[in-house]
Amino acid sequence: MQLNPKQEEAKNKIEGPLLIIAGAGSGKTATLSQRVNYMIKEKGIVPPSVMMVTFTNKAASEMRERVAKTLGVETPRSIYSRGNFPLIGTFHSIGIFILKEVLNNFDSEELAIGLKKDFVIYDESDKLSVLKGIIKNELHLNEKEYPARQIAFYISNAKNALISAKAYEAEIDSSIKEVVFKTYLKYEENLRQNNALDFDDILVKTLGLLRIPKILDIYQERYKYLMVDEYQDTNAPQYEIVKLLAAKYRNLAVVGDDSQSIYSWRGADMRNIINFRKDYTDALIIKLEQNYRSTKTIISGANSVIKNNNSGIKKELWTDNNTGDKINYIEAPDDKTEASIIAGIIRDGTEDGGQYADNLLLYRTNAQSRQLEEALMIKNIPYRVIGGQKFYDRKEIKDLLGYLRVIHNSNDAVSMKRIINVPTRKIGAKSIEILDNYKLNFELPYLQIIENIDEVEELRPAARLSIKVFGEIYNTLREQSNKIVVSELISHLVKAVQYEEYITDGLSTDEAQSKKENIEELITVASQYNGMDPRESLAQFLEEVALITDMDTKDEREDYVTLMTIHTSKGLEQTRVFLTGLEDGIFPSFRSVGDVNALEEERRLMYVGMTRAREELYISRAKERFHFGDYVRNPESRFMKEIDTQLIENYAITEKSLGGTSIFSSVSSLGGTSDGFSFGGASTAKKVVKPLANNDVSIFSMGDKVAHPKFGNGIITSLTGELAEIAFSSNGIKKMNIRIAPVRKL
Repeated sequence: MQLNPKQEEAKNKIEGPLLIIAGAGSGKTATLSQRVNYMIKEKGIVPPSVMMVTFTNKAASEMRERVAKTLGVETPRSIYSRGNFPLIGTFHSIGIFILKEVLNNFDSEELAIGLKKDFVIYDESDKLSVLKGIIKNELHLNEKEYPARQIAFYISNAKNALISAKAYEAEIDSSIKEVVFKTYLKYEENLRQNNALDFDDILVKTLGLLRIPKILDIYQERYKYLMVDEYQDTNAPQYEIVKLLAAKYRNLAVVGDDSQSIYSWRGADMRNIINFRKDYTDALIIKLEQNYRSTKTIISGANSVIKNNNSGIKKELWTDNNTGDKINYIEAPDDKTEASIIAGIIRDGTEDGGQYADNLLLYRTNAQSRQLEEALMIKNIPYRVIGGQKFYDRKEIKDLLGYLRVIHNSNDAVSMKRIINVPTRKIGAKSIEILDNYKLNFELPYLQIIENIDEVEELRPAARLSIKVFGEIYNTLREQSNKIVVSELISHLVKAVQYEEYITDGLSTDEAQSKKENIEELITVASQYNGMDPRESLAQFLEEVALITDMDTKDEREDYVTLMTIHTSKGLEQTRVFLTGLEDGIFPSFRSVGDVNALEEERRLMYVGMTRAREELYISRAKERFHFGDYVRNPESRFMKEIDTQLIENYAITEKSLGGTSIFSSVSSLGGTSDGFSFGGASTAKKVVKPLANNDVSIFSMGDKVAHPKFGNGIITSLTGELAEIAFSSNGIKKMNIRIAPVRKL
């Protein structure tokens, strides 16, 4: 790719601090890979002295491939086998790399970060399991009153803000935070005893190591050139890690776009990119504003929205691409019709020679996907929801990983408790409680208790025998792990404990086959580590599994429509994009009402959604939506009103676009388009915003027959003020505000 002048300038600036403001679709990945090529081939910089940090495994993998291609070398399999190649990975993978390297070469007691080598990484379910145990068994509190997930949220936020468990005492200003403080202390002690860390700790512990002068000096000298992608999404630990690593040589290039900062809810601080010039007063700032992805119309529409934000670095995207089609605006009478129209557009596109994979459906919250999924299923359109249950969250996968984690680290109490009775060995909850009490009272690891199980007289003889058998199985598997690689270990494990028989018991043939395929897939993934030292293959496999995201496992070969939240879509692009649910209260979220900063983040989210589209952008809303058990009528999203009307074309709702549903008969009975439904005039460039229904309540009485565009005809069975209960012949009783409901007296 031939770089444009601004990209060329960014490529050539190697020494000193550099801020690259990279707008959506501005070719930042190509710029960065060319920059690495220039550093190594033109400036003679040694490849291993370069560190590139990304935010997702997918981005890291793509960057490794691009850099390898540019340098004309083979792509490294991982950051552990890169040879004469830059260190390219996510904050978390690089953090694990540093933790492993330091803990394997220095005395952990001297380092004093509360971690030793051969540590285990707790995922979210592991964390919740520990927290539930603390809340119930140690603090003796009602878990319903103090949900583990809520406590976990507070603890995660504290770690992302670099607030330790002891320091959290100063944050107490409510009863819930007092419980968080007590739980946080015990949780940290649990992690220490089990030589474990959670995802947040990966960054916190890495930062702790880098605050040790002799450790910091090693990595400053090794990595003299740093590049950080998506800098607008960095949190406090990530910011401090970068700042420390770059402090000595100051050859730091950060890339990002404050207009795409949408992760404040998980600790990201947009001020890090906005204040970069304050941190590095001599920094060069380069703006990449030429977009290579989208049409002129789409870019103009996105610009017209984001310019309404007051905070941020001013910029304006532009493109040499075609003008393209206008932005299609679908105003549907209800969410079912909205979804049906979208499914119809997708179906028609494939009939015209397109692919299902050309379509990306985006929504603000996961709960909005149901209606879209149903519409796609009705039209037999293949689809995949990204962000549903992940592969690594399925029971059979969690169980086998639990075994592997215990084999890797016998101190992993969470995994031990998960698998000690899997498959069922008649080691019940009472037996596990007795083991827990022993562990707590005598401060012994589970394995030591199991090895001396005959001394635990509180257990029934049958339970002691079962635990002894489990211990023998564990010892055999542990011994095998020193001889065979992880893929073979999983196969051996499945047979040794008769796991397939256990997990498929009572299932239908199809369900059982699905379970078996999942196990086979896990073995396939593990086989990537064949040929390595057995123990190292196990350790690296578990590390990689802990870092894998749902997007990493997406199968690019299949032809299907993709559904996901707008947050999940960041970094993606597609030919045709649907932005759904553009209603105030949904998008922007009702939580942003009255909060300027929150509303600006919602607007940035809108900007991100719009700029995913290459050629076609559809924006839709429903006048009436089934939401949390009831039908509500939300006003049009304020973001729609910010788009230049000359860029918009109202989508013409036709019988064909609805797939032949009978909704037209009830709509026409309400007076055609009098409620703002548009059945023609698609050539107009201006959107027509019509008021919601404003019925005269006084004309309605109990017993009156009414017509509704979705539910058909019904009878008012109760009327109190404006609130009516209407019995519809085929849809049951519905409660609605009769003043604003789209009903007509018959």
